[in-house]
Amino acid sequence: MDKEQSNGVVLALLEQLNEIQIPRLLKLKEKVEAGQLLDDFDLRFLKDAIDIAEEDKELIYEHPELSELAGQLFHLYNHITEKALANARKTR
Repeated sequence: MDKEQSNGVVLALLEQLNEIQIPRLLKLKEKVEAGQLLDDFDLRFLKDAIDIAEEDKELIYEHPELSELAGQLFHLYNHITEKALANARKTR
């Protein structure tokens, strides 16, 4: 992928993150912090978001300016996942 294509992919990724992923992730964070369980739709969204992030690792290596954002997203995924697991254990 040439630089121009790569930049276009980054812009599309950032737009998707800004408009869809981050707002939904923040809602999931609020949900688990309130002690609620994630439903199947929430879990599927979280799994898909993590899978997409894993696929985009190469792009992050090509654009080091994205590394801080990527780190924050992975921290958010981890926080949501850990809190969701803790909430699920409490209901057992």
